[in-house]
Amino acid sequence: MKRAIYLTLILFTLTSCVKEFKGHIYDEPGYAIGKVNSTISVTLGVQYNYSYAVGSTEYKGSKKATGINQGELSMIGRRFLVVYKLSEPAKSDINFRYPIYTEQDFLDMLERFKDNPPKP
Repeated sequence: MKRAIYLTLILFTLTSCVKEFKGHIYDEPGYAIGKVNSTISVTLGVQYNYSYAVGSTEYKGSKKATGINQGELSMIGRRFLVVYKLSEPAKSDINFRYPIYTEQDFLDMLERFKDNPPKP
């Protein structure tokens, strides 16, 4: 039981650190459409590899998600909102809360998040 509590505290701490880092991206946000290209199973989760374009430059990123049954294969090929740092477009976070099915979805999100960026 103590081991489970200890492991939970470590995972919570690591998750908090990741969110804090991503918060810096959300302080200076730019938006793009990201596509999940591949997944890699990792201990207790999955790593999603994605790509997105800013202007004529294509960037790649990755995001780890912890938990069981992440459904990683169903994510390949899907598009989501990517928030990147305006001054450093290679720093990004794909936000799975905001799927993009059409170009209009993306345009609506740009308008929605113009003054108030989404939460990481």
